[in-house]
Amino acid sequence: MLRTFVPRLWLLAGALVCLAVSLQSQNTTAQQETALRFLQSNPTAFNLSRQDVSDVRITDAYRSKHNGVTHVWVQQQHAGIPVFNALFGLHVKPDGSVLHLGHRFVPNLAQQVNTTLPSLGAARALEIALHQLGFSADQMPALKRKVDERHWIFEKGSVSNSEIPVKICYDLNDKGQPRLAWSLYIDPVNNADLWTINVDAQTGQLLSQYNHTVYCQLGHPHLAGETCTETAAAPATPSPKSSAKLHQPEGSVDETYNVFALPLESPAHGARTLEVNPADPIASPYGWLDVNGMDGADFTYTRGNNVWAFDDSANDNSPLASESANGGPDLLFDFPFDPNVEPVDNLLAAITNLFYMNNKMHDITYRFGFDEEAGNFQTNNYGNGGDGNDAVLAQAIDGSGTDNANFSTPSDGSPGRMQMYVWGGSSGDIVKVNGPSQIAGTYYAVQANNWGGAISQTPVTGAGVVTNDGTGSNDATKNCTPPVNDLQGKIAIVDRGNCEFGRKALYAQQAGAVGCIICNYEDATVNMGPGVQGAQVTIPVVSMTKPNCDKLRQFAGNGLNISIGQPSNGGGPDQLDGDFDNGIISHEYGHGISNRLTGGPNASSCLSNGEQMGEGWSDFFSLIMTVKPGDFAEMRRGVGTYVQRQPNDGQGIRRFPYSTDMSINPQTYAAAQDSQQHNRGEIWAQVTWDLYWAMVEKYGYDPDLNNTSSGNFRAIQLVMDGMKLQPCRPGFVDGRDAIIAADVLNYDAVDTCLIVSVFARRGLGIHADQGSFNDAIDGTENFDPIPTCIKEIKISKTTSTPFIQAGDETMFTITITNHKDETATNVVVTDPLPAGLSFISADNGGTDNGGVVTWNLGDMPTGQVIELHYTAKSDPAMRSLLNFRDDMDVDDGTNWISLVNNDEGTNVFYLQSDSVKVGNMAWRADAPITETDQVLLHYNPALPVTGTTPVMRFWHNYNTEANADAGFLEIQRSGNNSWFRLEPDKVFGSGYNSVQYGTFAIPYLSGFSGNSNGWVRSYFDLSDFKGDNILFQFRFGTDDNTNVPNGGWVIDQVDLIDLFTYDSEACVTSDAGDIACANAPNRGVIVDTDATIGTDEPATNPLGLTVRPNPTTDWLNLGFGQSAEGQVQIRLISADGRTVLQQQANNVLAGQMMPINVKNLPSGMYVVQVESSLGNSVIKVVKR
Repeated sequence: MLRTFVPRLWLLAGALVCLAVSLQSQNTTAQQETALRFLQSNPTAFNLSRQDVSDVRITDAYRSKHNGVTHVWVQQQHAGIPVFNALFGLHVKPDGSVLHLGHRFVPNLAQQVNTTLPSLGAARALEIALHQLGFSADQMPALKRKVDERHWIFEKGSVSNSEIPVKICYDLNDKGQPRLAWSLYIDPVNNADLWTINVDAQTGQLLSQYNHTVYCQLGHPHLAGETCTETAAAPATPSPKSSAKLHQPEGSVDETYNVFALPLESPAHGARTLEVNPADPIASPYGWLDVNGMDGADFTYTRGNNVWAFDDSANDNSPLASESANGGPDLLFDFPFDPNVEPVDNLLAAITNLFYMNNKMHDITYRFGFDEEAGNFQTNNYGNGGDGNDAVLAQAIDGSGTDNANFSTPSDGSPGRMQMYVWGGSSGDIVKVNGPSQIAGTYYAVQANNWGGAISQTPVTGAGVVTNDGTGSNDATKNCTPPVNDLQGKIAIVDRGNCEFGRKALYAQQAGAVGCIICNYEDATVNMGPGVQGAQVTIPVVSMTKPNCDKLRQFAGNGLNISIGQPSNGGGPDQLDGDFDNGIISHEYGHGISNRLTGGPNASSCLSNGEQMGEGWSDFFSLIMTVKPGDFAEMRRGVGTYVQRQPNDGQGIRRFPYSTDMSINPQTYAAAQDSQQHNRGEIWAQVTWDLYWAMVEKYGYDPDLNNTSSGNFRAIQLVMDGMKLQPCRPGFVDGRDAIIAADVLNYDAVDTCLIVSVFARRGLGIHADQGSFNDAIDGTENFDPIPTCIKEIKISKTTSTPFIQAGDETMFTITITNHKDETATNVVVTDPLPAGLSFISADNGGTDNGGVVTWNLGDMPTGQVIELHYTAKSDPAMRSLLNFRDDMDVDDGTNWISLVNNDEGTNVFYLQSDSVKVGNMAWRADAPITETDQVLLHYNPALPVTGTTPVMRFWHNYNTEANADAGFLEIQRSGNNSWFRLEPDKVFGSGYNSVQYGTFAIPYLSGFSGNSNGWVRSYFDLSDFKGDNILFQFRFGTDDNTNVPNGGWVIDQVDLIDLFTYDSEACVTSDAGDIACANAPNRGVIVDTDATIGTDEPATNPLGLTVRPNPTTDWLNLGFGQSAEGQVQIRLISADGRTVLQQQANNVLAGQMMPINVKNLPSGMYVVQVESSLGNSVIKVVKR
């Protein structure tokens, strides 16, 4: 078969459903009409009905100046009632063509809504919402006014900082059904939260709850929690320059600020400087102290058009001039800063720095399109559109918390609120190596999270010793069983994994250790939870990174002496002030940017979905604002290192430092499948950080942002425009596609190949699937770039007969593609026949050339694809050998034992008959919403591993919480206490599909997770155990997060076989020196033992079945040699055991023929299985 691909822009699975209809508007003022016409003319293209797009209204429409695109956001309604977050983004180019990247309209809305009239009043909905927020019934505010039947406004009373609007809308319940609801907007007085709460207007049920305040602090996931982080590593983005001038009359006073000026990140990164008139003349044309749009400053204190910065240590959220930093008539904001005093003593300098940074964020992002129309934060919009009166209220040393920061983003026209806290921190250089001299010095570590002994300036000191449990296994240093070596008076060095942190530390303490260092398996520290036994630990416990631990362990027992204690501050402060951490300020301001740009400036709740990347964009802003000249892509950047008292190249407050070096930050899209938003955001920040550096590498770096061709400018512009283009409630793939679309709009798709390759490197390739945008853990990663971007001749090899019986025919397909920009000449394809295969035939002129199947294809034009097929006969004497089999039908206590591992839960494997592949019974482990660690151990007899290619195989069926609950196989050599896990490349057929950390706390654990969608068969290569006698166990673990209905892992029929396969490498060459080779997946063709494919039961045929023709191409005629009364069940089973066709008959007669249509089935080997009153009959058939 020959196909030719016409070069085109890859639209990534339809994400850029773009320009399919090009409607020309007469002028730019008609862009909104163009967008609506496009939508209402094409509803079926979006899986909508005409009724779905008839009742709509435009919520936002504005034009990006740099590319002329008008962003039109359309709200879906029913009977004039809006559907919460049901927005459609339509982006109209200057030529009138329309781009869109998905929508959130509800299909068939009119048929799904429950009512248009509420039976629950607005006041009652408010009572329910306030109860949800912890307020009492006697705090119910009074009604202020009724706008109409669908809109009520209540007083703020004693519960809210502002009036409480209550409006009618539709929102989706947990079944995805639109329900009439009251939507309430509440700013509670008792914390920094800002809530939108939707209450069912019929039942009073809480439908959804979204906090417009985003906090920096992280939660602490089970066994793997980290700390709030941002990270960085790229060229700096200093102040933008411009030929425009400030409106500054002659003789006027300069604005001067003594601050840690960008690109400095904090006091740890450099000294303050006096910045004179730092306002950008385009973004802030009247300076930073103006609000009236006239020459001259309107204020002498830290208040202006973009931000009001003030002291909120009293936590009253009310700015006063007296609580601001005042520069006096000379506008000189130069206040003392002493790094050795407490934050309150540097208050005026802190307010000044906070004022400076908010203004810089405003000015720099203005240049990239976050302007008045796009919803930026300004009091006076200077006639440039958008809603004003929403300058940021930046609260220094806020009294509502510590070790944190937050930003609240209401819709355009309402002020953003930033709260910066002081930080104490339980981390820093708290480990000191006293000797030997080669590694002496202080080391960064993180103290156990609210458990273990106190760490004070009076350290504990002792010899450093690596613990050993005496088993000799790979897990001997993990301290999950009591150590056997001497720890009395020493500092125990323990490896992470296999059991809870508290247990490790307790065993060290019980053995006499005075301190415990738990070593991570990655270049990151761990926020360690106590587990069950941590409360009993009284010695200091800290976590260190693997590189630092590796330095220690090389001298353990050889002069290593360690102290654990707080370093003397030398009179320094107990707390540090986040107002001096420009990275954290940038991060918080970034939340305002991403919330205003996504879905339009009036839709500030579009980042309320499960997979949104808000934390990622904020970390990206931290990185780009604080890069310095001389920075490079691979360097470690840790956001928040200052407030954490870490070195400048420390980890910061994320799980990994940011770096393009995969050995420093190895995270991919799979790691984003985490319900913790900060953990999820790290991956988005890292991939956009990779993009930044890829652009810098291609186009160079320039601190002058007037150079719009520089790589750093392009990268920032792409990310900013991506937020404008993506749909409301985006997922990772939506965000990726939006950045690609930005490249199409801004740069004529010149960098699409580069962008996709960057995303593909982190698991967001062209076949990545985000699943539901509301579900953070159902995504599937993929590492494929756009094929046409890789300018090579390519080859792939597959087989339609992956499992055969000895003597069967086997069929292969080889696909050759020319993605070079020129014709490939004298293209030759070869595939040597393995011993035991005899050539039958090949298409496209293929011949058997001395045992090598060969095609001389001649010239291949660019873009051409050629499929080659050949068939071979297998040797009837060469097959896999069955050495052991257990059908798992009996639990007599002599072979198998089911048990709880590590005292996790009470669930165990059990025999059952509801879900069975072979025979009558199978072992099952349930997946409850509790923490479990279940083991099914085959302990008798120990089995010899023999043969040339020893393999274990088994049937199984699983349905679990993806990337959290998982099962895997462990092997133990007889007489050895160590359990070994096979690497993923040793597992094939249906291989391991998940890498996850938290449930088992085992480094880089691979396993079976998610949904197998029925029975599958997995093969485990036991070559490393050849000659040994082994025990083996199936291990299944769950966490306590998410319920999967009928979830669990079922295992049936275990075999040990000496595997025989047909596996050869096909290659393609050309005159230009091209060469590429490929094998068929899963080790080619597996020749089964002498049992029937898919069932491993002896072939039987009591009905005397016949199949003609065999092989067949479209129809097969099934003949019955015997009569059978009653119902007859007929199944066609593929080589991998799946039922692909099923039908029934009654009372068949001898000689009867039954036609079966197999035309639409793929080529390959199949088994016809017929169940009747005479028994089961099976017969093989080949489909070509």
